Amino acid sequence: MKLNCKRIDFTYTPGEEIFNFPEESGLPFIFDVEEELTGDPAAMDAVGEMLDEAEELAEKAKAAIQGALADEDSPYHSLVTYFMQFHRDDVGPDIAAELFPGSDPAKLSFAEMVDFLRLKRFGSLVDDEMDQQVFIMDLSFNPEITDELLVVYFDSNQEIFCITHES
Repeated sequence: MKLNCKRIDFTYTPGEEIFNFPEESGLPFIFDVEEELTGDPAAMDAVGEMLDEAEELAEKAKAAIQGALADEDSPYHSLVTYFMQFHRDDVGPDIAAELFPGSDPAKLSFAEMVDFLRLKRFGSLVDDEMDQQVFIMDLSFNPEITDELLVVYFDSNQEIFCITHES
């Protein structure tokens, strides 16, 4: 089957998981879709639509992270604060300099650090709790240096419903 997507010409096999690295897909990030969804044409149409807007969704995710940093009452405040603090203060000055090129990491605010996050992976799966299709984005400062991720979950209406920290 062919993915209904404007940004890439992509063929997949229904019922088989999609997991492609950038050199395979031509995308600047890992692209994956759970096998359960590849057999559902409507779900795959949603994947194509969301994939066409991946960078815009990443910017929306970054704005949500900045919002969580600014709002101490946010359920994600401590999680994103810890993630930023770890990468600025706990990794050591040489690694921090590599993560935040062209800046003095010690002087960066956590909100400024969000601009350095990059989309590492875009995918879709069926959320067991919600029993519906969701979209996930892994954001990283530099996957060559750190395996720590902020993972942002979107529903089919492009609304963020969860942010987690994974490694």
